[in-house]
Amino acid sequence: MKMVQSPWFKRGLTLLALAVVIYLFWPLIGEIRQAAHLFLSARWEWFPLILLIQVISYGLLAWLNQLALLPFPGQPLGLGRMAALLTSMAFIEVAIPSAGASGVVLRARLLGKHGYTPEVSTFTLAVETFFLGVVWVGMAVLGIFYLLADGILKRGQLLSLAALGVLAMGSGWQFWRWLNDPLRSREGLLRLVHAWNKARQRWRWLSPLPRWEAAPALQRLEQFQAGLVRLRAVPLWKFFLAAFGRVALDIATLGACFLFFGHPLPPGTLLIGYSLILTTSTLAALPGGLGMADLSIPGLFLKLGVDGAVALSAGLTYRLLAFWLVRFVGFFSWQLLEGKS
Repeated sequence: MKMVQSPWFKRGLTLLALAVVIYLFWPLIGEIRQAAHLFLSARWEWFPLILLIQVISYGLLAWLNQLALLPFPGQPLGLGRMAALLTSMAFIEVAIPSAGASGVVLRARLLGKHGYTPEVSTFTLAVETFFLGVVWVGMAVLGIFYLLADGILKRGQLLSLAALGVLAMGSGWQFWRWLNDPLRSREGLLRLVHAWNKARQRWRWLSPLPRWEAAPALQRLEQFQAGLVRLRAVPLWKFFLAAFGRVALDIATLGACFLFFGHPLPPGTLLIGYSLILTTSTLAALPGGLGMADLSIPGLFLKLGVDGAVALSAGLTYRLLAFWLVRFVGFFSWQLLEGKS
Protein backbone atom coordinates (compact mmCIF):
# COMPACT_ATOMS: atom_id res chain seq x y z
CA MET A 1 0.00 0.00 0.00
CA LYS A 2 1.31 3.44 -0.88
CA MET A 3 2.41 5.54 2.05
CA VAL A 4 0.48 8.80 2.43
CA GLN A 5 2.11 11.67 4.30
CA SER A 6 -0.01 14.51 5.62
CA PRO A 7 0.96 18.00 4.37
CA TRP A 8 0.55 19.22 7.96
CA PHE A 9 3.29 16.77 9.01
CA LYS A 10 5.69 18.30 6.48
CA ARG A 11 4.74 21.81 7.52
CA GLY A 12 5.30 20.93 11.17
CA LEU A 13 8.79 19.61 10.42
CA THR A 14 9.57 22.72 8.41
CA LEU A 15 8.44 25.02 11.23
CA LEU A 16 10.42 23.02 13.79
CA ALA A 17 13.58 23.21 11.69
CA LEU A 18 13.02 26.93 11.07
CA ALA A 19 12.61 27.61 14.80
CA VAL A 20 15.93 25.88 15.56
CA VAL A 21 17.71 27.87 12.86
CA ILE A 22 16.28 31.22 14.02
CA TYR A 23 17.35 30.47 17.60
CA LEU A 24 20.92 29.65 16.53
CA PHE A 25 21.38 32.22 13.76
CA TRP A 26 19.62 35.29 15.17
CA PRO A 27 22.62 36.55 17.20
CA LEU A 28 24.79 36.40 14.04
CA ILE A 29 22.74 38.79 11.90
CA GLY A 30 24.79 41.79 13.00
CA GLU A 31 28.04 39.98 12.09
CA ILE A 32 27.31 39.49 8.38
CA ARG A 33 29.13 42.62 7.19
CA GLN A 34 32.20 41.85 9.31
CA ALA A 35 32.19 38.26 8.03
CA ALA A 36 32.32 39.52 4.45
CA HIS A 37 35.48 41.53 5.28
CA LEU A 38 37.12 38.41 6.71
CA PHE A 39 37.14 36.78 3.26
CA LEU A 40 39.32 39.64 1.97
CA SER A 41 41.96 39.00 4.64
CA ALA A 42 41.66 35.20 4.65
CA ARG A 43 44.72 32.96 4.29
CA TRP A 44 44.00 31.74 0.78
CA GLU A 45 47.13 29.59 0.76
CA TRP A 46 45.20 27.24 3.07
CA PHE A 47 42.39 26.73 0.57
CA PRO A 48 44.05 24.05 -1.66
CA LEU A 49 45.07 22.15 1.47
CA ILE A 50 41.47 22.20 2.77
CA LEU A 51 40.26 20.77 -0.53
CA LEU A 52 42.95 18.07 -0.49
CA ILE A 53 42.06 17.02 3.06
CA GLN A 54 38.40 16.70 2.13
CA VAL A 55 39.21 14.65 -0.99
CA ILE A 56 41.35 12.21 1.01
CA SER A 57 38.61 12.02 3.66
CA TYR A 58 36.05 11.03 1.06
CA GLY A 59 38.49 8.54 -0.41
CA LEU A 60 38.65 6.80 2.98
CA LEU A 61 34.84 6.68 3.06
CA ALA A 62 34.94 4.98 -0.35
CA TRP A 63 37.52 2.48 0.98
CA LEU A 64 35.25 1.71 3.95
CA ASN A 65 32.46 0.82 1.53
CA GLN A 66 34.82 -1.29 -0.58
CA LEU A 67 35.76 -3.28 2.51
CA ALA A 68 32.10 -3.86 3.36
CA LEU A 69 31.37 -5.16 -0.15
CA LEU A 70 34.50 -7.33 -0.35
CA PRO A 71 33.04 -10.64 0.96
CA PHE A 72 29.95 -10.53 -1.28
CA PRO A 73 29.52 -11.76 -4.87
CA GLY A 74 29.60 -8.98 -7.42
CA GLN A 75 31.94 -6.99 -9.63
CA PRO A 76 34.30 -5.02 -7.35
CA LEU A 77 34.20 -1.24 -7.71
CA GLY A 78 37.39 0.77 -7.93
CA LEU A 79 38.03 3.55 -5.44
CA GLY A 80 37.07 6.28 -7.93
CA ARG A 81 33.83 4.59 -8.97
CA MET A 82 32.87 3.96 -5.36
CA ALA A 83 33.51 7.62 -4.51
CA ALA A 84 31.35 8.59 -7.50
CA LEU A 85 28.55 6.35 -6.20
CA LEU A 86 28.73 7.92 -2.74
CA THR A 87 28.63 11.47 -4.10
CA SER A 88 25.65 10.46 -6.26
CA MET A 89 23.86 9.27 -3.15
CA ALA A 90 24.70 12.53 -1.40
CA PHE A 91 23.20 14.50 -4.29
CA ILE A 92 19.96 12.54 -4.56
CA GLU A 93 19.35 12.73 -0.80
CA VAL A 94 19.33 16.53 -1.12
CA ALA A 95 17.43 16.62 -4.41
CA ILE A 96 14.73 14.35 -2.95
CA PRO A 97 14.62 14.93 0.84
CA SER A 98 13.37 11.66 2.31
CA ALA A 99 15.43 11.06 5.48
CA GLY A 100 18.00 9.17 3.38
CA ALA A 101 15.57 6.77 1.65
CA SER A 102 16.29 8.18 -1.82
CA GLY A 103 20.00 7.53 -1.31
CA VAL A 104 19.35 3.93 -0.24
CA VAL A 105 17.30 3.30 -3.38
CA LEU A 106 19.92 4.85 -5.67
CA ARG A 107 22.70 2.88 -3.97
CA ALA A 108 20.83 -0.38 -4.60
CA ARG A 109 20.26 0.58 -8.23
CA LEU A 110 23.87 1.51 -8.96
CA LEU A 111 25.37 -1.44 -7.10
CA GLY A 112 22.89 -3.69 -8.90
CA LYS A 113 24.67 -2.83 -12.14
CA HIS A 114 27.72 -4.54 -10.66
CA GLY A 115 25.88 -7.69 -9.60
CA TYR A 116 25.19 -6.82 -5.95
CA THR A 117 21.73 -7.59 -4.57
CA PRO A 118 19.57 -4.94 -2.84
CA GLU A 119 20.04 -6.82 0.44
CA VAL A 120 23.83 -6.56 0.12
CA SER A 121 23.52 -2.87 -0.73
CA THR A 122 21.43 -2.17 2.38
CA PHE A 123 23.55 -4.36 4.64
CA THR A 124 26.85 -2.75 3.60
CA LEU A 125 25.34 0.71 4.10
CA ALA A 126 24.44 -0.36 7.64
CA VAL A 127 28.05 -1.54 8.13
CA GLU A 128 29.35 1.86 7.01
CA THR A 129 26.94 3.65 9.35
CA PHE A 130 27.91 1.43 12.29
CA PHE A 131 31.66 1.99 12.07
CA LEU A 132 31.30 5.71 11.42
CA GLY A 133 28.88 5.92 14.36
CA VAL A 134 31.38 4.26 16.70
CA VAL A 135 34.06 6.78 15.70
CA TRP A 136 31.63 9.73 15.95
CA VAL A 137 30.72 8.72 19.50
CA GLY A 138 34.39 8.35 20.39
CA MET A 139 35.19 11.81 19.04
CA ALA A 140 32.29 13.33 20.95
CA VAL A 141 33.46 11.69 24.20
CA LEU A 142 36.97 13.05 23.64
CA GLY A 143 35.53 16.52 23.13
CA ILE A 144 33.51 16.21 26.33
CA PHE A 145 36.67 15.46 28.32
CA TYR A 146 38.39 18.49 26.81
CA LEU A 147 35.47 20.68 27.86
CA LEU A 148 35.50 19.15 31.32
CA ALA A 149 39.21 19.87 31.69
CA ASP A 150 38.63 23.48 30.62
CA GLY A 151 35.88 23.90 33.21
CA ILE A 152 33.20 24.56 30.57
CA LEU A 153 31.34 21.34 31.31
CA LYS A 154 30.15 20.74 34.87
CA ARG A 155 30.41 17.39 36.62
CA GLY A 156 26.65 17.05 36.87
CA GLN A 157 26.33 17.47 33.11
CA LEU A 158 29.12 14.93 32.62
CA LEU A 159 27.30 12.37 34.77
CA SER A 160 24.13 12.83 32.72
CA LEU A 161 26.04 12.34 29.49
CA ALA A 162 27.86 9.33 30.92
CA ALA A 163 24.55 7.73 31.94
CA LEU A 164 23.17 8.22 28.44
CA GLY A 165 26.36 6.78 26.96
CA VAL A 166 26.23 3.68 29.16
CA LEU A 167 22.55 3.21 28.29
CA ALA A 168 23.29 3.52 24.55
CA MET A 169 26.26 1.12 24.69
CA GLY A 170 24.32 -1.38 26.76
CA SER A 171 21.38 -1.27 24.36
CA GLY A 172 23.71 -1.64 21.39
CA TRP A 173 25.46 -4.64 22.96
CA GLN A 174 22.18 -6.36 23.74
CA PHE A 175 20.95 -5.74 20.20
CA TRP A 176 24.20 -7.18 18.79
CA ARG A 177 23.82 -10.32 20.91
CA TRP A 178 20.17 -10.63 19.87
CA LEU A 179 21.09 -10.22 16.21
CA ASN A 180 23.72 -12.96 16.35
CA ASP A 181 21.36 -15.43 18.06
CA PRO A 182 19.30 -17.05 15.23
CA LEU A 183 16.56 -18.37 17.52
CA ARG A 184 16.05 -15.24 19.64
CA SER A 185 16.23 -12.88 16.66
CA ARG A 186 13.71 -14.95 14.70
CA GLU A 187 11.25 -14.99 17.62
CA GLY A 188 11.75 -11.28 18.27
CA LEU A 189 11.20 -10.37 14.62
CA LEU A 190 7.97 -12.38 14.46
CA ARG A 191 6.71 -10.57 17.57
CA LEU A 192 7.61 -7.23 16.03
CA VAL A 193 5.78 -8.07 12.78
CA HIS A 194 2.69 -9.15 14.73
CA ALA A 195 2.76 -6.03 16.92
CA TRP A 196 3.12 -3.75 13.90
CA ASN A 197 0.22 -5.28 11.99
CA LYS A 198 -1.95 -5.18 15.11
CA ALA A 199 -1.10 -1.49 15.63
CA ARG A 200 -2.11 -0.73 12.03
CA GLN A 201 -5.54 -2.17 12.71
CA ARG A 202 -5.97 -0.35 16.02
CA TRP A 203 -4.83 3.16 15.04
CA ARG A 204 -6.18 4.77 11.90
CA TRP A 205 -3.22 7.11 11.41
CA LEU A 206 -1.00 4.04 10.88
CA SER A 207 -3.34 2.37 8.38
CA PRO A 208 -1.82 4.04 5.28
CA LEU A 209 1.55 2.44 6.11
CA PRO A 210 2.34 -0.94 4.53
CA ARG A 211 1.56 -4.24 6.23
CA TRP A 212 4.54 -6.39 7.18
CA GLU A 213 4.74 -9.99 6.03
CA ALA A 214 6.60 -12.53 8.16
CA ALA A 215 8.23 -14.61 5.41
CA PRO A 216 10.05 -11.75 3.59
CA ALA A 217 11.12 -10.26 6.92
CA LEU A 218 12.62 -13.57 8.08
CA GLN A 219 14.37 -13.98 4.74
CA ARG A 220 16.00 -10.55 5.06
CA LEU A 221 17.04 -11.35 8.63
CA GLU A 222 18.75 -14.56 7.50
CA GLN A 223 20.55 -12.71 4.69
CA PHE A 224 21.67 -10.04 7.15
CA GLN A 225 23.03 -12.65 9.57
CA ALA A 226 24.81 -14.43 6.72
CA GLY A 227 26.41 -11.09 5.85
CA LEU A 228 27.72 -10.76 9.40
CA VAL A 229 29.41 -14.15 9.08
CA ARG A 230 30.99 -13.22 5.75
CA LEU A 231 32.35 -9.96 7.12
CA ARG A 232 34.55 -11.90 9.55
CA ALA A 233 36.84 -12.63 6.60
CA VAL A 234 37.86 -8.94 6.51
CA PRO A 235 40.21 -7.73 9.28
CA LEU A 236 38.30 -5.55 11.72
CA TRP A 237 41.14 -3.03 12.08
CA LYS A 238 40.76 -2.02 8.43
CA PHE A 239 37.15 -0.94 9.01
CA PHE A 240 38.10 1.13 12.03
CA LEU A 241 41.10 2.64 10.24
CA ALA A 242 38.96 3.73 7.29
CA ALA A 243 36.19 5.10 9.53
CA PHE A 244 38.60 6.89 11.87
CA GLY A 245 40.52 8.39 8.95
CA ARG A 246 37.30 9.61 7.33
CA VAL A 247 36.04 11.33 10.48
CA ALA A 248 39.43 12.64 11.63
CA LEU A 249 40.14 14.28 8.27
CA ASP A 250 36.64 15.75 8.12
CA ILE A 251 37.27 17.30 11.54
CA ALA A 252 40.62 18.52 10.21
CA THR A 253 38.75 20.18 7.33
CA LEU A 254 36.54 22.00 9.83
CA GLY A 255 39.53 23.12 11.86
CA ALA A 256 41.36 24.27 8.72
CA CYS A 257 38.35 26.41 7.77
CA PHE A 258 38.82 28.36 11.02
CA LEU A 259 42.58 28.59 10.42
CA PHE A 260 41.69 29.93 6.98
CA PHE A 261 40.28 32.98 8.75
CA GLY A 262 43.12 33.17 11.27
CA HIS A 263 41.19 31.74 14.22
CA PRO A 264 42.44 28.30 15.40
CA LEU A 265 39.98 26.43 17.61
CA PRO A 266 40.81 24.61 20.87
CA PRO A 267 40.53 20.81 20.40
CA GLY A 268 37.55 20.53 22.76
CA THR A 269 35.55 23.21 20.98
CA LEU A 270 36.38 21.68 17.60
CA LEU A 271 35.30 18.17 18.60
CA ILE A 272 32.11 19.24 20.35
CA GLY A 273 31.24 21.58 17.48
CA TYR A 274 31.71 18.77 14.98
CA SER A 275 29.52 16.38 16.95
CA LEU A 276 26.78 19.03 17.10
CA ILE A 277 27.10 19.57 13.35
CA LEU A 278 26.35 15.88 12.81
CA THR A 279 23.09 16.35 14.70
CA THR A 280 21.97 19.55 12.98
CA SER A 281 22.90 18.22 9.54
CA THR A 282 19.92 15.87 9.78
CA LEU A 283 17.78 18.95 9.12
CA ALA A 284 18.78 18.68 5.47
CA ALA A 285 17.14 15.25 5.26
CA LEU A 286 13.78 16.54 6.53
CA PRO A 287 11.09 17.95 4.25
CA GLY A 288 11.62 21.71 4.22
CA GLY A 289 14.99 21.43 5.98
CA LEU A 290 17.17 21.95 2.92
CA GLY A 291 19.62 24.81 3.54
CA MET A 292 18.59 25.33 7.16
CA ALA A 293 21.50 23.26 8.45
CA ASP A 294 23.85 25.68 6.67
CA LEU A 295 22.66 28.53 8.86
CA SER A 296 22.66 26.54 12.09
CA ILE A 297 26.38 25.63 11.99
CA PRO A 298 27.72 29.17 12.60
CA GLY A 299 25.21 29.55 15.43
CA LEU A 300 26.56 26.43 17.11
CA PHE A 301 30.09 27.81 17.27
CA LEU A 302 28.80 31.16 18.49
CA LYS A 303 27.22 29.29 21.42
CA LEU A 304 30.60 27.63 22.01
CA GLY A 305 32.26 31.03 22.44
CA VAL A 306 33.70 31.65 18.95
CA ASP A 307 33.64 35.21 17.58
CA GLY A 308 30.43 35.74 15.61
CA ALA A 309 31.99 36.92 12.34
CA VAL A 310 34.55 34.10 12.37
CA ALA A 311 31.88 31.51 13.22
CA LEU A 312 29.74 32.72 10.34
CA SER A 313 32.57 32.78 7.77
CA ALA A 314 34.26 29.53 8.77
CA GLY A 315 30.99 27.65 9.37
CA LEU A 316 29.58 28.49 5.95
CA THR A 317 32.93 27.77 4.26
CA TYR A 318 33.04 24.31 5.83
CA ARG A 319 29.44 23.66 4.84
CA LEU A 320 30.20 24.73 1.28
CA LEU A 321 33.23 22.44 0.92
CA ALA A 322 32.14 19.41 2.97
CA PHE A 323 28.46 19.37 2.00
CA TRP A 324 27.50 21.36 -1.08
CA LEU A 325 30.63 20.75 -3.15
CA VAL A 326 30.22 16.98 -2.64
CA ARG A 327 26.62 17.18 -3.83
CA PHE A 328 27.54 19.36 -6.80
CA VAL A 329 30.09 16.75 -7.88
CA GLY A 330 27.49 14.08 -7.12
CA PHE A 331 25.12 15.39 -9.80
CA PHE A 332 27.71 14.80 -12.50
CA SER A 333 28.79 11.49 -10.95
CA TRP A 334 25.18 10.31 -11.06
CA GLN A 335 24.84 11.19 -14.73
CA LEU A 336 28.08 9.34 -15.48
CA LEU A 337 27.14 6.20 -13.53
CA GLU A 338 23.60 6.07 -14.92
CA GLY A 339 25.09 6.19 -18.40
CA LYS A 340 27.15 3.09 -17.71
CA SER A 341 25.54 -0.27 -18.31
